[in-house]
Amino acid sequence: MRICSILTSFTSGGAEMLVCNLAEAFAGAGHEAAVIALSDAAQVGNAPGTEAAMMGRVRRGGAKALSLGLANRNDWLGGALALRRALRTIQPDVIHAHSARALFPIAIAMPRVPVVLTHHNSRLSFPPAAFALFNRIVDSYVAISDQCEALLRGHARKPIRMILNAASTRFQAREPRGAAGRDPMILAVGTVSAQKDYPTLLRAARPLTEALAAQGRTARICIAGGGPEFDRLRMEALDAPVELLGARDDVDALMRQADLFVNCSLWEGFPIAMIEAAMSGLPIIATAVAGNREMVMPGVNGVLVPPSDPAALAQAVVETLSDDARYAALSRGALKAARRFSIEGCAAAHLDLYRELVDARRPRFAIAPLARSVSPCE
Repeated sequence: MRICSILTSFTSGGAEMLVCNLAEAFAGAGHEAAVIALSDAAQVGNAPGTEAAMMGRVRRGGAKALSLGLANRNDWLGGALALRRALRTIQPDVIHAHSARALFPIAIAMPRVPVVLTHHNSRLSFPPAAFALFNRIVDSYVAISDQCEALLRGHARKPIRMILNAASTRFQAREPRGAAGRDPMILAVGTVSAQKDYPTLLRAARPLTEALAAQGRTARICIAGGGPEFDRLRMEALDAPVELLGARDDVDALMRQADLFVNCSLWEGFPIAMIEAAMSGLPIIATAVAGNREMVMPGVNGVLVPPSDPAALAQAVVETLSDDARYAALSRGALKAARRFSIEGCAAAHLDLYRELVDARRPRFAIAPLARSVSPCE
């Protein structure tokens, strides 16, 4: 099967990581996979280095990776022409859009193959009225969480398939962690945006480092992620004991170095970074918002705290890092919870959906050739 996935740009966001992981899995299973970005990373304020690393990884995995280079993502006609040229080369059996923006050029390009849309968040980034057009283009929607499915059911008029997110096997830890390090590393991963609410982590940083310092410990708080709002966050972090690492292509190594994973988002779809953390055996401190609540089971693999509450966040971090028995139990729970999110299972579920859609497009009845009449004289 020839599978074409479309995203906004190659960057370190969760949706983009999933797309690249799936492309590798599809190619590994013998399918022809291609990932198309609408724009170059630099054109939308993302890191070119991360883009190069991700495209390289996809290609080494046996799939194609390319960018349409659209400087203006609202140039639907230009985007459609560029997309049509790419599709002529790829000749996909199915197109999977991982950005709603991709649907407009797809509609104009008229590829005449099944189209799938995954909305990767529990909130809409476009007017609900847009579904009137989407429902004409899309053959099936994919939901990545219960909240995402509920959101789609309010607007979608085509089938919705629930397929949970997954992370790369390179994050898989062999065994749980017994205790946090004496000088622990606290890690947050994700695109710098209002959704991630990193200012709450900045405000929690000083009280939690002071509490650990009282135990004779030095905490290192790191945020890995880039994006258009990175410079603003850097200005806010000038007086906070936090390291801004920028966009990284070695998040798996950072997870192995870390002792605790933190997510302070205001809302989520189903964060890939949280799955990666669980696979790495990291206990998770996260806000009790949609998406996070489906991953973090309090007392089992992590702790949920109210959003925008730096005091609660700091307390949860300190308590988790200060109790070795509790920490070890949460690490075991994280590895157990991560078993639900294998990239193999995620890829298989997508392939099943694609086959169903392709089969549904095929003619159901074939006209049998007329039998040649035979003359009695023959």
